Amino acid sequence: MSKITSPDLMKINNKRTILEIIYKQKNIYRAQIAEMTNMSNQTITNLVKELIDEGMVQEVILEKKSKGRNPIALSINLEGYYAIGAEISVKKISVGLYNACGNIIRKEEQSLCCNPLEQLKSIVNDIVEDIDTNKVLGIAASIEGIVDEINGLVIKSRDIGLDGVNLLSELEYLGIPVQIRNDVNMLAETNAHREKFKNYMVIKLDRGIGAALILNGEILRSQNNIAGEFGHVTVFSNPEPKLCKCGKRGCLTTEASLTVIEQNMNMDINEIQEKYSLKDEYVTSTLKKIIGYIAEPLSNLITVLDLNTVILTGTILNIFGDDFRSEMDHEIRAKLNSWASYSGLDVLEDYDMTQCCSKCVVEHYFVIS
Repeated sequence: MSKITSPDLMKINNKRTILEIIYKQKNIYRAQIAEMTNMSNQTITNLVKELIDEGMVQEVILEKKSKGRNPIALSINLEGYYAIGAEISVKKISVGLYNACGNIIRKEEQSLCCNPLEQLKSIVNDIVEDIDTNKVLGIAASIEGIVDEINGLVIKSRDIGLDGVNLLSELEYLGIPVQIRNDVNMLAETNAHREKFKNYMVIKLDRGIGAALILNGEILRSQNNIAGEFGHVTVFSNPEPKLCKCGKRGCLTTEASLTVIEQNMNMDINEIQEKYSLKDEYVTSTLKKIIGYIAEPLSNLITVLDLNTVILTGTILNIFGDDFRSEMDHEIRAKLNSWASYSGLDVLEDYDMTQCCSKCVVEHYFVIS
């Protein structure tokens, strides 16, 4: 194997820089790239030619109103490459193949079985069977649980059965870049709110409760990989705190997770939703209590971190809809001071997690971190 020399490394880095600029700017000219990078026009010409020959970059003829030759710009050839997104949840494993533009090519979904690792590998193998893996930019997987995203280790996967599994190592046989994310971190990382707000929070209210914090435009990550465990903040207003699986009492998840809501009401999701639509007094009063439990720690976080907004998602939002959001917003505002940056709650719905994962692949491939 030949050793990479300093000039080779510089060339690789220069090509990566050019790719990022073309990806971000779209339809940019060679001269503009030279000006932005301080590389010579000849260097840009040579490196762009290589990227075009590799199929990564394409020339685009832009129309202009004045007479003369139409200018030739550069863009990324996204349709010629692929990204794979995988969702691993308590109920299912879904894997989608997308072109780098985000358009679905193929998707396969199966109920979670007793051997989720082999099941994941089997589905991924089926997905890549008929494509050139050299054209695959990577695979990103989201998982419900606590994940060491840097090393790819699943620390705790709630009722999934992947605890202690290193997915980076297990999937490296594919020969493509692999990324692993906690499911809520994945939603936060690929959400359009990152372009609008610098400080916000994504909360998933489902059978478990998870969150992701975005501060100064970056996702907050911690040494022990538990940043965002909003389900384990303490609800002090409950006079009879319940014992949580984590070992302490009064965790939010023991009052506001969907599993607990079903247990406390002795109803399943469908029955709760039906009775709520009929304005059943017991269901509506229970909902108001749950909203109060969530708003208590959430308003404190908004104040301490000066969050611009909070984005809610999950099955609980699907059940209770806009009433839940508006009541929660009312409870939060009642607890905030007048100079808070908080602008209100938003709801994230109708997303496909495998598509979010594929978007993560493309962003990380072209954008130098």
